[in-house]
Amino acid sequence: MLGPLREGAPRRIGPYEILARLGAGGMGEVYLGRRDDPDAPSGAYAAVKTVRRDVAGEPSFRDRFRREIQVARLVRSAYAAAPVGGDADTGLPWLATAYVPGPSLSQAVRRGGPLPVATVRALGARIARALADLHAAGVLHRDLKPGNVMLAVDGPRLIDFGIARASGATTLTATGMMVGTPAFMSPEHVAGARRVTGASDVFCLGSVLCYAATGEDPFGDGPLAAVLYRVSQAEADLERVPEELRGIVAACLALDPADRPDPERLVELLGGVGGRMPAWPEAVREHIGAYGTELAQLVAAGGPLLEVPAAPAPAVPAPGPLDPIDPHAAPTMGPAGAPALPPAPRPKRRGLIAAVVALAVLGGGLGTYLLWPGARPELMPAEADPAAPATGPRVPGVDDRGLMDASGVVPQNLTQRPAGWKPWRAKLTAPAFGCSANEKALVCRTTDGRYEALDPANGKPLWQADLVEDERDDRSFISGTGGLFIAGSTARPVVHDGLVVLASDGRIQVRDARGGAVAWEKPGGGSTGEASRPIVADGMVFTLTQAPGAATLGRAGLAAYALADGRKLWEKQLTNDVTAKVDMRHFEPLAYAAGTVYALSDGGLIAYDARTGAVRGQVDDDARVCEVVKVLGTRAYCTGIVRQRGAAPEAHLLDAPSLATRANLPAPVADLDPAVLTGRTAAGLDGEAGALKVFDPRDGKELGSFPVKAAPAGLAQAFSAPLLAGDQVVFADYSSLYTVRLGKGGKPVGLRTASVPGAPGARAEKRPDPVNGMDYADMLRGPEVLPVGGIGYLVYDQGVVTSLELPR
Repeated sequence: MLGPLREGAPRRIGPYEILARLGAGGMGEVYLGRRDDPDAPSGAYAAVKTVRRDVAGEPSFRDRFRREIQVARLVRSAYAAAPVGGDADTGLPWLATAYVPGPSLSQAVRRGGPLPVATVRALGARIARALADLHAAGVLHRDLKPGNVMLAVDGPRLIDFGIARASGATTLTATGMMVGTPAFMSPEHVAGARRVTGASDVFCLGSVLCYAATGEDPFGDGPLAAVLYRVSQAEADLERVPEELRGIVAACLALDPADRPDPERLVELLGGVGGRMPAWPEAVREHIGAYGTELAQLVAAGGPLLEVPAAPAPAVPAPGPLDPIDPHAAPTMGPAGAPALPPAPRPKRRGLIAAVVALAVLGGGLGTYLLWPGARPELMPAEADPAAPATGPRVPGVDDRGLMDASGVVPQNLTQRPAGWKPWRAKLTAPAFGCSANEKALVCRTTDGRYEALDPANGKPLWQADLVEDERDDRSFISGTGGLFIAGSTARPVVHDGLVVLASDGRIQVRDARGGAVAWEKPGGGSTGEASRPIVADGMVFTLTQAPGAATLGRAGLAAYALADGRKLWEKQLTNDVTAKVDMRHFEPLAYAAGTVYALSDGGLIAYDARTGAVRGQVDDDARVCEVVKVLGTRAYCTGIVRQRGAAPEAHLLDAPSLATRANLPAPVADLDPAVLTGRTAAGLDGEAGALKVFDPRDGKELGSFPVKAAPAGLAQAFSAPLLAGDQVVFADYSSLYTVRLGKGGKPVGLRTASVPGAPGARAEKRPDPVNGMDYADMLRGPEVLPVGGIGYLVYDQGVVTSLELPR
C-alpha cells in the first residue's frame, strides 16, 4: 500500500505531483503521482517508475529505459495498466502507467486464500486477453507472476513491463542470464533469455492460474536449483488444482512450446471475456476497498504522504496486515552488482483525515468501496471541516453535462475561484443558448448564433464573436412541422483552460478565453442539435466535420485536431454516404474519457482511440437506440430517444470503452434519464412529479425523493440538469438553487433551497404556433448551473446570469 516519501524524494516528476511511495526495485523507486490535467488518459493518478540516479548515467541502462518506454507505448489493452507517459532523457528518467488501486494477486491469495473456480476462469481469460493484445503489438511480457497481476474492482490488470521488449528487438541481457521470477519462469527462461517467445508468457500464465486456484507455487519450494530444475522439465504438481481447471493449466504448462494454446485460444478455453467479471470473494473485495480508502484519505489530506521522525524502534518494523512482504513481487533484474532496495519503514502517517471518501461500485453486485482514480477524488468527506478548501483536481471547464465525460460529476477546488470574486449579476445581449465556464471566462452561445464572454470575477463583458457570415441567419427555432434550425449551425462553446473552442458556420475556431483572439481556425464544425458541442480533452479537439442536411444527404464525420496548433490528427466517417431522413439522428462526438472519444454513428454509439482514431468498441444491437452516453470509470450509461408513443425509454449499463452491454437498468432509472450517475446513485428530475428522484442504479430502489417548489398559478418553471458538485447534487429553477448532499454510500441526506438574488422568477409559458413553430428565444427553457471552484454560475434562458457561492 502507500508509503511515505523519504527525505530527498522528488516532489514532481514530469507532469506528475508525487504523493506517496509505492515500492522499489533493482532499478529505482515507484511513486504514486497525480497529474494536473484531470482529462489525462486513464485518469489523474499514475504509478511513476524511476531509474536510480546512480545508474541513470550509465548509457546501457538509459538505453534500456528508453526502450522500455517505447515498448510500453505499444501496449493497448483493457486488461493491462495503460502507459500514460515517460521520458528517458531527463535527469531522472521515468515511466508512468495508470495506477491500479488494489492488491496484487499474490497479496490477495495470501490474505484471503485460493480463488473460486469461476473467478480463476474470469481472471485467466482477461490476462490471456492482455497477452494477446501485447503479442499482437509485438511485445512479450517475460515476467508474468502473481505480483504483476493487480486486482481492480472491475477485474485484473497486468502491470510491469520493466523487462519486456519488442519481439523483434535485440535483448540487452547477456546470454544465459535469467530474466524473471524463478517459481514463475518458463523452461525457455531457464534455458536463456534469447529463447523466450509468446508461448513462454502462456506457460507463466499457467503457473499463475495454478497459484490462484491453490494458493501454492506450481513448482514447489526448496533450493533455487531444485525449483529451476523442475521448471526446466515442466514438472508441476497439479494435484490440488480443481478438476475443472486442471486440463487448461496442464496445457499451458506443456514442456514443448508448440503444444501450448496461444492466448486467443486460451481466452476461449477459459470462457471468454464478453460477460461481466464475477464478483470477487468477500475478502478480496475488502482488500480492494482498503486501497480505495487509503487513496481517498490521501486525497482528502490535500498533500503528499511525508515521512516524520519516528520514536526509537526496532530497525525493521514488521509488515502491516495489508502490506506483507511479497515474494512474488520481488525485483527480478537490476544493474549488475546493485542490491535491491530494502522495503521502506512504515512510520506513523500525518495529515490524514480519518473520514473515508469512497463510492460503491456500480453494477455487478461487487458491493465494495472504491475511489475511482481521476473520476471523483474531489468528493469532500462529510466529517471534514467545511471551511477547509476543497482539494480536488482543477477542472479545465464545465458545461451543463459537467466535464467532457458527460457524467455530471464536477470536482470542486477552491483554488479555481477567480481573484477578487464577489457575487454578481449580469445580462447577455440576447437569450442564452448553452454556456461553458472556468475561472478564466464564462462563454455563452446566444439564440442568434453569436458567442458572448463574461469575466467570472465580476460579470463584465470580455468579448463577442459572430462566425455566421449570412446576417439573415440569426434565428434558432423549431418549425411547425418539428424541424430544428440553429442559427449558423452554431454549437455550444467549450471553455478549456485558457482557451475556448467555437464551432459555427462550417468552421471550428480556437480563441483565447480572456481576450478572444483567434489562435487558429479550420473548416468543419457546427451542430446537429441544440446540445451539440465540440469535445476538448487531453490536448485535442474532436469535432463534427459535416453537418447533416439536404446538401450533404446526411453525411457526417468526426475529425481530431491538436488543440495547440490545429494540426489535423485523423478523421473518420460516422455515416454512410447517404442517410435516409427517417434514420437521421444527431451524428456527432458526445463524450471523452480515459483516452477514448465517444460518438454517435449510423451504427449506434462508437468508441475511438483518441490518439489514432482506431475503433475501440461499438454498442451491441440492444443498445443501438442510445443517443447519449455518460462515462464513469470503466462503465458507461446510455439512453435512447423514445420515437413511438407509449414506448418506454431504454437504459443500458455498458463497458467502457468496448461499449459492450453489461446490464439493462431498471425502468425507474431509465424513465428519469439521470443527469448524474455516481457509483451508487442515479439522480434526475421528474418533471411531472416536481421532484428530484434519487435511485440505486443497481436495483432501482428509490433512495430519496425531494419535492421542489411549485410555480405560482398561471406561471411555469423549468429546471436545470442536476450536477454533482463535490459531494452534493445541485440544480436550479427560475427562482431558487437546490442542493442535496450525498452521504455515505451515495445516500441523499436532505434538500436545501436557497433563493437566488436577481433570478427572473417563474413566467407565463408561450404556446408554439402550429404553422410557424416557435423561436428558441421565446421558449421556456431550463437554466444552466455551472459549478466551478465552489461558485455556482447560473445562466437563465433570457440572458440573465448570476454568480453566487455554493452552500457547503
